[in-house]
Amino acid sequence: MLQHTANHADNSGFSYFCLAFVAMAGLAYLNFLPAVVDALAGGIGFSAQQAGTLVASNGYGALVGSICAIFVVRHVGWKPTLLFTFIALGAIELSTSAWSTYTGLLVWRFIAGVLGGFSVGISFAILARLTNPDRAFGTLLFIQFSIGSVVIYAVPALERQLGGYAVFYIMAAVVFIALLFLPLLPALPATHNPKQHSNRPRFTAKSARLLLAMLLYLVAASGIWAFAGQMGLSAGQSQAQISQIIALTGLLGLAGALLPILKPGQTHRTLYLCGGILLSFMAALLLIYAHFDLVYILALALLFFSWPAVHAYLLALIAEQDSSGQLSSVAAVISSIGVASGPLLGAALLRNDIYTMMLCAFAALFTLCLLLLQRPLKSPAQRQSQLSTTANHKYQTTRSTR
Repeated sequence: MLQHTANHADNSGFSYFCLAFVAMAGLAYLNFLPAVVDALAGGIGFSAQQAGTLVASNGYGALVGSICAIFVVRHVGWKPTLLFTFIALGAIELSTSAWSTYTGLLVWRFIAGVLGGFSVGISFAILARLTNPDRAFGTLLFIQFSIGSVVIYAVPALERQLGGYAVFYIMAAVVFIALLFLPLLPALPATHNPKQHSNRPRFTAKSARLLLAMLLYLVAASGIWAFAGQMGLSAGQSQAQISQIIALTGLLGLAGALLPILKPGQTHRTLYLCGGILLSFMAALLLIYAHFDLVYILALALLFFSWPAVHAYLLALIAEQDSSGQLSSVAAVISSIGVASGPLLGAALLRNDIYTMMLCAFAALFTLCLLLLQRPLKSPAQRQSQLSTTANHKYQTTRSTR
C-alpha cells in the first residue's frame, strides 16, 4: 500500500512541479540574470565590469558546487541535504545587502554559488529518478522561463519599494518557497528503470555522446542569446524595439518547454529533438540577415521555441542512462559549462561587429550536435532491425558465393 502511494505521488503533476521548482531554486538568478546585472551596476553602485565579475563569481561557485554534488549524490539523503543547503543559501541571499565592499561581496557570491550549484546537482539526480524524465525536465524548463519573465517584469517596482538589493530578496524568497515544498515531496525509490538494476553510474560511449551533444548545443544557443541584442543594434534597430522583440519571442520558450511535458516518450522525443536542433540551425543562419526585421524576429522565435525543448529532452535521455541519478549531476555541470562558454566563444569569433563567422560556427555546432545524436536516438528495435538486415545480407551474400 505504501509503495503504491509513493508511486502515485511520483506520477502526480504536483510532485513534478514541486521537484522542478526545488531544482530551479538554487540558481534562480540565471532566469533573470539581466536584472541582477542591472541591480549591481545600478542602484547598488558597482561598475558594469564589477557587476559582470560578481555574476561570474556566482557562476564559478555554482560550477564547483555542481561538481561536488556528483561525488556525494549517491551517499546522502537528498531531503535533509537540500534542507540544510537551502537554509544556508537563503540566509546568504538575505545578508547580501550587508556587504558594501566589492571584495567581500565577491567572496560572498562565490559561496552562494557553491551552495546553489550543489543543490542543483542533487536536484537533477532526483528529477532523473522520476518515472517520466521528459515530463520532469520539461516542467523544470517551463518554470525557469516563467519565473524569469515574471521577475524581470516585477523588479523595477520592487526596487522602488525595497531598494537596490530587491533582486537578492527575490532569490531568498524563491529558496524559502522551495523549503516549503520539501516536506510535501514523496520518498522516491532508488530506481524506476527495470532495465537497470545496478546503482553504479553508467558512463558509456552513449552517455558520452549525449553529454557532448548537450554541451555543443548549449554553447551555440547561449552564444546566440548573449549577442541577440547586439545583432539587432548592428542591424539598425532601436534598443526599445529590440527589447520588445526579445521579450515577446522569449515567451515562445514556454511553448517549447511544454513539448516534453505533453509529448513524452521515445517516439516524440526523437522527432521533436531532431526538429528542435534543425530549427536552431536555421535560426543561426537566418540571423546573418538580421537587418531584415521579420527575419530577425523569426530567427529569435525559432531559437527560443526550440531551446527549452531540446535541453529538456537531452536531460531526459541522459537520465535514462543511469538509475542512480549521478549522471544527471554530471549533466548539471555540463549545462553550466555550456551556458558559460557560449558567450566566450562568440566574443572570440566576433570581428569588427560582424557576426557572420560567429553564426556560421554556431550553425556548425548545431549540425555536429545532431550528428552525435544519430546513434543514441536509435531505439533498440531500430538497432535490432538494422542488425537483422545486415546479418540477412551477409547470409544472402554467402549463399550466392557458394
